[in-house]
Amino acid sequence: MLLSFIVPVYNAAAAFEECVASLRPLLDSGVAEVVAVDDGSEVPLQFDCAGLRIIRQQHRGASAARNAGIAAAQGDFVWPVDADDVVLADGIECLLDDLRAMPAEVPLFHIGAMVKQERSGERPAVGAPDASLTWHCVPLRLLRPRTSITDHTTNIIRRSWLAEHPELRYADDMSLLEDTVFSLGVVEAAGSCLCNDSYRFYCNRTYNASSTAGAWAEGRSRRFTVDICRFFRFLRQFAERHSQSDNVQQFYERYRYVYLRVMAVKGCPWSDISSVMAIVGRVRWYQLPLYRLFTYLCRLLRSKR
Repeated sequence: MLLSFIVPVYNAAAAFEECVASLRPLLDSGVAEVVAVDDGSEVPLQFDCAGLRIIRQQHRGASAARNAGIAAAQGDFVWPVDADDVVLADGIECLLDDLRAMPAEVPLFHIGAMVKQERSGERPAVGAPDASLTWHCVPLRLLRPRTSITDHTTNIIRRSWLAEHPELRYADDMSLLEDTVFSLGVVEAAGSCLCNDSYRFYCNRTYNASSTAGAWAEGRSRRFTVDICRFFRFLRQFAERHSQSDNVQQFYERYRYVYLRVMAVKGCPWSDISSVMAIVGRVRWYQLPLYRLFTYLCRLLRSKR
């Protein structure tokens, strides 16, 4: 079997059904499997389909579910996806052919940027990959600041290589940014990856990321602040190990700006934001208050329409 899709599912049966439907041609042909981990859903996941296996566990979070799914996978490659994602049909067969042809010593394959579906529900027009674009090796030092390689859903990992690196696991005790920590760990251990940015057939159906929708309640803010602090400690150490790479430094700068801004937009207490600022440093004191004021004015204008 060539490919194992790893899908954690928690109270998302309807979305998962669409996810599986998008993969049905691959499952029917036997070239791929779906390992779904029911993470203690209130209504146990019930779905019967060729090539689908359901693993049940008590509710422990997406990280533990992904780890369990990877451990149970049987494909040559594992591809983590989310329950509310669909893989568009264009380009799938070409991707499989390319995976079959990849050198055995290459552990990591990056398939380009994820294509987001707008909240209106309209699916973006996505064409087949450009056959004239070939796979190319990208070393870690050339990691682009805005690359999507830190999104685990755009990385396909050779399962045998992952089994040789037991330290590369999703952090069970993190509920935010654990996928980025995992992906950076994989990229660093691999040293480089093969990329083909012409593949753009992957679509997020609900587009309801924690950094883009709603405000965090106080309890959630406190819990996520712990994860954000932990993430930046990891990221700072990662940047120090690769201090000679300007791209990695720019990558660190970008994440620092993005998540301090997210915390401001989410209405996190300033004590929480200060905890993160103490780790990341070099943030001018007036930047976040100005951004919070700007965000408030934008929301006020939208509510008046």
